[in-house]
Amino acid sequence: MAPNEHRKLSLGHVLVLFRLINCFFVQSFFQPDEFWQCLEPAHYMAFGYGNLTWEWKFGLRSYAIPLVFELIYRMVKGISKIVAGVVFMAANSFAALVNLLAPNSDLGWEMAFEMQQFPREIKEFLEYQGVLWAPKIFMALLGAVGEWYMIEFVDKVLSRAFNGDEKDKARTKTHIRIAASILSMTNFFNYFMITRTFANSFETALTSIALYYWDWTAGQDVGSRGFTVSLFFGILLCFLRPTNALIWVSLGVYLLLNLILRHDTQKLFKLGRKLFSVFSLVLLLNLGIDYYFYGHLSVPAYRFIKFNYTSALSSFYGAVPWHFHLLQSLPLILGFSIPLFIYGFFFMTFKKTTNLLDNTVAQIRTVVIINILAFSTISHKEFRFLYTLQPLLTLYSSAALGQLIPKIKEVKNAFLKSIIWSVPFISIFSALAILSFQEVGVIEVTKYLHNIPKIHSVGFIMPCHSTPWQSHIHRQDIADLWAITCEPPLHLLNDPDGKRKLLDYMDESDHLYEDIPKFVYKNFPPVFKKGLRSPGKAYAHEWPEYLVLFQHLDEEFMNKFLEDSGYLVEKRFFNSLKHWDSRRSGDVIVYHKPPWV
Repeated sequence: MAPNEHRKLSLGHVLVLFRLINCFFVQSFFQPDEFWQCLEPAHYMAFGYGNLTWEWKFGLRSYAIPLVFELIYRMVKGISKIVAGVVFMAANSFAALVNLLAPNSDLGWEMAFEMQQFPREIKEFLEYQGVLWAPKIFMALLGAVGEWYMIEFVDKVLSRAFNGDEKDKARTKTHIRIAASILSMTNFFNYFMITRTFANSFETALTSIALYYWDWTAGQDVGSRGFTVSLFFGILLCFLRPTNALIWVSLGVYLLLNLILRHDTQKLFKLGRKLFSVFSLVLLLNLGIDYYFYGHLSVPAYRFIKFNYTSALSSFYGAVPWHFHLLQSLPLILGFSIPLFIYGFFFMTFKKTTNLLDNTVAQIRTVVIINILAFSTISHKEFRFLYTLQPLLTLYSSAALGQLIPKIKEVKNAFLKSIIWSVPFISIFSALAILSFQEVGVIEVTKYLHNIPKIHSVGFIMPCHSTPWQSHIHRQDIADLWAITCEPPLHLLNDPDGKRKLLDYMDESDHLYEDIPKFVYKNFPPVFKKGLRSPGKAYAHEWPEYLVLFQHLDEEFMNKFLEDSGYLVEKRFFNSLKHWDSRRSGDVIVYHKPPWV
């Protein structure tokens, strides 16, 4: 094995180990889509029960990413059954042995009886632990692979972007790889996001792979196998989330213009043929996957575009100012590397080219600008929407840090040098603290509910999608499991006056927090005695055996309302000291009322 290959392999091992450790520290809740848009539909398909949000009923999302998690869940089911089968045979063998050697031994038969319970217990234990951890472990492995390709991509592009002799280039190449590795592995947002089961995390890893295999030679490699891989992942990403087209169409236009201006008809023909064949393959693959889930031919990307860019409902889940991504998303995603990125993006001098279209660094700069501008025009914005740009952002930060590393080595003051190198590790420790501390209660309560032996009903009176669902509760035996909803007004989708009507629309969560007592009295029967019910009156919810809510709602109304009702606080889970949404502030509280009370 060549020394260079050994070095790459070593880096890969470090990344895998690092992200596996990372995934076991992720104990907190960030945003609902981590569970509801990836794990929940996968759980529904693999185990036959779960809750599908309106997006899946409406056909707004591709099932390609959840399909991966469904396969993981099915593997977990299979392994737990196999292990339980082996234990079952061992238990039967032990019982046969007792019958043969000590048929009159009470202790022997007692042990045999106990062992007969092992297969079911082991199956349930392994299956639940697999449901919790297998998706995270998979994302840790995928994240490490994507991270490795991102470092290789940065190295590949920047190695050609600097002037100097071969010795200088070799030294720069080493510094760039070190810089990219440090910046990626110590990036706060990477540590926070990369192992979570978000579609965005999945897409970022695939984007890094596609960027590495992209033709950065202005069209010379369009016939290569690597470019085919890049096209496959690039087109697939556009089907998974149409906004990814902002990256790939921009790069594709540069590539196409280069070939046209060079009058390279042979390469143009190769590109067109390959584009058509790969696009057809990806289209058929997606149609097949979505047909498997929806039961009919469907193109979710079309509905996604229609909903998010041509209807008033795109702002249903919140609208924020145009500068949100500039002033909040980018600083959070970049972390401590903000000054490095600014210097690398705006002020660094790279190798000059005679043609702007041949300038790879300039191309990438254009792609970043186009994406930020485009996402800034969309009313609904979230930090993670820009996460797929992480490989491109890291490229400029790595270029700046790569040039600084020799200067940092020359710093004589040991105290100053230690401060410089401690900054990345402070970033990791900050992420660790938040991952293990902030919003852990909403995860722990679902695990707690899973472990209660018998439950008749559970109700979550809190803002919609505040906790995971069956991907963490994983119980089919709960007869009545419900939560407050926040369905959008889909009837306004084609309404020309939908934008105005949307302002007056209130979902169930809105009604709850607008007037808590009114909502409770209207939607629940009397909590004390069933005999107090109005004859013939129907209620949206019944009082459950277990009631789960946030401390905010408890202090506002529920603790006094539930006095002498038979409900008692059974468990409290710390969730947050402070929350950006006051409705979710404080602990998560579990009330319990036995069915006979």
